[in-house]
Amino acid sequence: MTGTKQPAGVGSHPENAVFTMTALAAMVLSLWLLPLGGTASKAVLVGFWGLAVLRAGMGRVSRHDVAGGLCVLALCVWIGIGAGTMDEKIRLIGNVVLLPLGIVAGAVYGRRCILPVGLAMGVFLVFDARLILTHEGWRLNHPFLFLALVSIWAGTGDKAGKTGAILAALAVMMSQTRIAVLALLVIGVGHLRWQRAVTWLWLLPAALALVGIAALFLPRLLQTHGSGRLAFWQMFWQAWQNAPAPDRWFGFGAGRVEAVLSQLDSAASFGALHNDHFRILFETGWIGAGLWGMLWIWLVWRVRSSRAAVMILLSVMLTMITDNTLSYGHYLIVSGIAAGMAMRNADDR
Repeated sequence: MTGTKQPAGVGSHPENAVFTMTALAAMVLSLWLLPLGGTASKAVLVGFWGLAVLRAGMGRVSRHDVAGGLCVLALCVWIGIGAGTMDEKIRLIGNVVLLPLGIVAGAVYGRRCILPVGLAMGVFLVFDARLILTHEGWRLNHPFLFLALVSIWAGTGDKAGKTGAILAALAVMMSQTRIAVLALLVIGVGHLRWQRAVTWLWLLPAALALVGIAALFLPRLLQTHGSGRLAFWQMFWQAWQNAPAPDRWFGFGAGRVEAVLSQLDSAASFGALHNDHFRILFETGWIGAGLWGMLWIWLVWRVRSSRAAVMILLSVMLTMITDNTLSYGHYLIVSGIAAGMAMRNADDR
């Protein structure tokens, strides 16, 4: 991850144009590949942003950045040498590196990421976002892509993008995805100026108004059921407790969670565990979970100069408690880019 100095060769106008066009093409391609499955789409994201960071150069790399890179590498190696098929290992490694890679890209390229990322995702959502009738009522799809757009605005704080951020935030609310709405609130808290009296004067009435609107038009947001998650978490926790000590230390292997769920008729529509932190523990053991925790500590510590960046990362961490966020490649990479931009802006100031 870079410091505040801009890498050589990145700032010229021709270089900016090339980066914007190639980044836009990569984002469009990755979004177009989504219907074919997440693996191909994430391969484009990791490939492009990885090459972009390497081409720009890492600038000033501190010992703290080296420590973080070694932590990411150690977790990836641990996944690679563990149990599981090679396809599942590659998929999990790709998921793990997306957020750190996004932070590096956002720190290296800064505001140059806004146009290609925002334009590609904005156009995609205009054409693909739609209301879907479920047994719990009408819900808007792609909540985490809308949440990623809010993160991009939070990473820059631009007044020009405030209207778009508000629309994206409303879309997250209309999705009635409770964990996405909670993550949205976390990001919003990062932008409140708590020391100002006006914040307290309008915050409480606004909060009460939102609760009232949710009760009338978005009832799912106020429900407390776990959509079947608790039963499956309990099942996996019992399997974890009854496992031999080596399995608890080394894990059951990448892809094991999906393999178990695929054998259960009751889990046919559940798909995955909906708890990425527990999944890492189950599939990589205490050792992998320890590396996972160290990675998060480093990520938050690295962006500590920006409150907005810290809140973006905490919002991502929150979504991983009740959702399969590690499978949402665009949400992870864009949230990382937003946090990296926010950190860079804070360091420049």
